[in-house]
Amino acid sequence: MDDWTFFEGPFDSDEASDAIADLEEQEDVAAAMAEALTEFLEDSQEYAEEGYVESSLAISCLIAARISGIAPDEVAHHWLDRNRFTVDDHLRDLAAAAFALATRPQKNYLAECYDPEAWREFVAHLEPYRKALHGERQDLPEPFVPDYSDPQRPWLQVYWSHDRGSLPRDSAYQRRSDHLAQAVNESREWRAWWQRSGLQELILFGHLGPGPRTEQTSRGRTTAEAWFGFDHTYDLGDATPAQVVSDLRTGLSRIADYLRLGPLPELSDLEV
Repeated sequence: MDDWTFFEGPFDSDEASDAIADLEEQEDVAAAMAEALTEFLEDSQEYAEEGYVESSLAISCLIAARISGIAPDEVAHHWLDRNRFTVDDHLRDLAAAAFALATRPQKNYLAECYDPEAWREFVAHLEPYRKALHGERQDLPEPFVPDYSDPQRPWLQVYWSHDRGSLPRDSAYQRRSDHLAQAVNESREWRAWWQRSGLQELILFGHLGPGPRTEQTSRGRTTAEAWFGFDHTYDLGDATPAQVVSDLRTGLSRIADYLRLGPLPELSDLEV
């Protein structure tokens, strides 16, 4: 408890992230959601346990966001873009009951982790989800308008990992990737290309290592994300500029296809 960090949204905890990631692997997402929420409701009437309450709240919020299309958390928009499922009355009722249990102020591990004011702020953040589950009217948020006025504000972020975790910051591959991403961010041609998306930011997650990797691309309300992998066998410490350019082009090409942004500007002309 002394090391607890308050979560701003329902998807911020490790338990919530793991739960919604596991759902993506299920053949029938709605059925998996119903099973998880039913178990939570049956086992948590006396006390909402750590882990179960965070994961069940996250699932309930995804169901609410599917119903209304309104979500204050960008994670929900990306997850729903990647996963198709239908909410029937039974699933909606389960989600409403689980949401109520997960946000009750007593006999609830999650509530006990917050002081009263922080808990009120957390519950207030969840209000759009609660309204959706109960069919209450709520105003649609204003259309998102990206801000491109600051040329120093990066619109592209790139993160690389391998089987042992994140790439070392001082590795040849990471250094060259950082230089290339900076050049892309500073290029007027690339910035104009990205502005066609109507989004603020593009986040690419690349995995470098042997074996096939699942690839996912999604559009949120304000950002786009792409997760992609490579079956690389070369020594990343000796990666050439051409290899780094090729890998980044692959990721950018996939997001370009998904968002229909048209042909990519040249990467090879930029300094790596």
